[in-house]
Amino acid sequence: MQQPPGPGNALGEVKFMFPNAYAIYLHDTPSRSLFGNRVRAYSHGCVRLADPRDFAYALLARQETDPVTYYHAIQRTGRLTRVPLLEPVPVHLVYRTAYTSVTGQMNYRADIYGRDARLYDALISAGVEVGA
Repeated sequence: MQQPPGPGNALGEVKFMFPNAYAIYLHDTPSRSLFGNRVRAYSHGCVRLADPRDFAYALLARQETDPVTYYHAIQRTGRLTRVPLLEPVPVHLVYRTAYTSVTGQMNYRADIYGRDARLYDALISAGVEVGA
């Protein structure tokens, strides 16, 4: 079953497929307000992009002289269209519960997948000494 393209599509106007064993992909969303929330784990493993058009333009710029016009020409057809990239682009998904902002401020997020505890246990089992 497949939802047709259009403004009501749950994946927004564009999705980005990449090879992986888990059927994970990057996609737009019609629910733009969700980006304002601190907790953003609404998808089931897929990743919502805040600026999917800019991402598409950057990917297409590697093979199209006018990526913006090319993108919009495809969108105007209203048809489901797959656009293969001529050169592979590496995709790295990183899960972090603590990270620094561009200004150096420390940020923390809930460990929704429970990985921190497993990592901590693995470090202790490997003999790493952890301070108080």
